[in-house]
Amino acid sequence: MLLSPIKERPREERRQFVRYRPKGGTIAVNDHALGPVINISMGGLSFRYLEGSSTEPHSDSLGIFLGSDDVLIDKITTKVISDQLIAQGSVFLQISTRQRSIQFLNLSERQRKNLKAFINEKTQGTY
Repeated sequence: MLLSPIKERPREERRQFVRYRPKGGTIAVNDHALGPVINISMGGLSFRYLEGSSTEPHSDSLGIFLGSDDVLIDKITTKVISDQLIAQGSVFLQISTRQRSIQFLNLSERQRKNLKAFINEKTQGTY
């Protein structure tokens, strides 16, 4: 009996917005976590943080900070989409690294304008 090779379906892109890699030094800040931004779009972002910073994925307010230029977009209402373990802590250092993906909610016209300018000026290609 011959087995036919399994053909994979082309993966359908579900994201509404293109993701971009921010320039170095871009940090996401909120009351529960702080860390470097991995990717950003008009719909949300992903950032990494140390597990000791926060383990509760929930809606919150977020700020985006680019240290080299002092660019700040603040008070963005967000919803946590995922929160995944990236690197487990060791015997010597029991802090793990996690990656949180968030969705932006109800951006004001000013926030949308600032976010669009940030993506146009402070990113370096698609993710």
